[in-house]
Amino acid sequence: MFKRSFKTPLTGLFTLIVSTACALSPASAAERVAVSVAPLHSLVSNLLAGVDEPTLLFANPKQRHNVVPEHSELAKIDSAKMVVWVGPGFETALANLKTIDPAVSLKGLTLSSSTPLLGAPDANNPHRSSGIADMRFWLDPRLAKVAVGRIAPNLVRLYPDHVEQILDNEIDLKKRLMKMEHHFRHALDTPIGVPLDVPKSDILYLAWRFNLNVPNCPTAAAKVDHFSAAPGRKHYFQMMDAILADLKACQI
Repeated sequence: MFKRSFKTPLTGLFTLIVSTACALSPASAAERVAVSVAPLHSLVSNLLAGVDEPTLLFANPKQRHNVVPEHSELAKIDSAKMVVWVGPGFETALANLKTIDPAVSLKGLTLSSSTPLLGAPDANNPHRSSGIADMRFWLDPRLAKVAVGRIAPNLVRLYPDHVEQILDNEIDLKKRLMKMEHHFRHALDTPIGVPLDVPKSDILYLAWRFNLNVPNCPTAAAKVDHFSAAPGRKHYFQMMDAILADLKACQI
């Protein structure tokens, strides 16, 4: 489980909250995997197709910014055998729960620890990275593919009776991600190759990967977390299709 690392007078209260949450709101025994946000939940759902349904921790962006998770979220975390999240720079509510090293435990799988993250541009030099990472790596289909390659082996360890199904799902999902990237390139008339500079953009990964002439697109930027849509296997691809439509309109 996520280890509590608080060293304040609130420790006892926090422990009581966790115990109460588990007693009042136990997660389904079938929900072995909890996922922090909707885009990642969708990718995990695709990997578990025909095997299980993961549970979603944060249904809206305000929840992931809480000091600690809410009662129902704590119950899901304690009941799950694996928690998939981006990292402390994105889910503040989970950052205060010290994760077990994912190399030795299935409980906490921190994707930002091994996924290449793009830094926002420096305010004084838009062609240099500021070092402040954009944690929404799933906007780059190739990085989503990297994350899928990290998640799948951990799911195999968690579901040893469904190895073939999960591995088949991984192959299919990676193919869909690459197909989606080709679709983006064709729709946005993007040349092969990645620009080397970091654009000043509100949709950083999209502007970088697809070399957008107009790197700021507020309508697309409003959809990058896409908490308003129903979670599930279709969610990620529906979100990206909606973003693509906005990007095309913004480039005109």
